Amino acid sequence: MAVVHRPKTISVITIIAIVLVLLAFPMLFMPSIKRMGDFIPMILGIIITLQFVSLIGIWHMKQWGVQLFITIFCLRVITFMFLEMYTARFYFNIFYSVIFIVFFLIHYRKMDANL
Repeated sequence: MAVVHRPKTISVITIIAIVLVLLAFPMLFMPSIKRMGDFIPMILGIIITLQFVSLIGIWHMKQWGVQLFITIFCLRVITFMFLEMYTARFYFNIFYSVIFIVFFLIHYRKMDANL
């Protein structure tokens, strides 16, 4: 297995993204989220957890991390639209996620295709 060196831009972006995901975690315990339904906090928790897992994959320069990040981004946007959660956080998530995806795709070929 070849050692893949992580570019500094990926390191910085991944650290920023991990911090943003960890800041999103308390959203699960907001009363407004709990009032939406019994399964809504669970669904949002799964989305946040899978986004964190994708960032760990990207940190280790794995292509599956980028693929999972893009998939979870689309799932998160669809979920927020379905729940009609059009807040500033929603638009900020789309903005930074698209920027991160562009940087991840620039370095996608350098990443390891194996698990």
